[in-house]
Amino acid sequence: MIHFIGDSHASIFSGSDTMQPEWPNRSHDLLPFFRSYRIGPATAYNIENKRNIIDEIINSTVNVDEDYVAFCFGEVDCRAHLKKQIDLQKRETKDIVLECVSRYFKTILHYSNLGVRCIAWGPVASHGKENPYTTGPSFGTDEQRNEITQLFNEMLKSMCDEQGIKFLTAFYEMTTESNGLRKTNTKYTDSVGIHLNNNAVEMILGIFKKEGLICY
Repeated sequence: MIHFIGDSHASIFSGSDTMQPEWPNRSHDLLPFFRSYRIGPATAYNIENKRNIIDEIINSTVNVDEDYVAFCFGEVDCRAHLKKQIDLQKRETKDIVLECVSRYFKTILHYSNLGVRCIAWGPVASHGKENPYTTGPSFGTDEQRNEITQLFNEMLKSMCDEQGIKFLTAFYEMTTESNGLRKTNTKYTDSVGIHLNNNAVEMILGIFKKEGLICY
């Protein structure tokens, strides 16, 4: 079993793009090998503040000897915070992103050191001009946000590789490269442009099957 703990982006692992209820209410999971847990608004930068909820989920639902716990955070940071802080602090993009990823990875490593079999699920691509997000904060152009998201994923993967922690993402499957920039394929995003939709379920299953984590 793979348990996905995250913000609203954990809902797609229920097997449906329907927004799942917030923990401690249980999700309506449709897939036999995934369990999803939406813990409400949360950022990768401040994920340590959610450790009490993560502890509760792991202690009450996870068989640490057999199951995996996948962490699904970072989209909010990439869309609504990192570009803003780059501009406000007048710092290099890589420095701001590294600070965020380092704080996030500290929590993932904490659980790995406790014997939890961890997976880091990298944040998805940003909404594009064809499918704009209008119901919350968003900074920078879609190309700039995708550049930040790609860097976030590269840094997180590097940290995971160093510690033997699995890293997976749909970022590359849901984008195409043009002139060094990643463009989001809105086929995979929902009506508000930030969550994966039902078209992405088979893609996600393929990613986990390729890694030998599920059989279907």
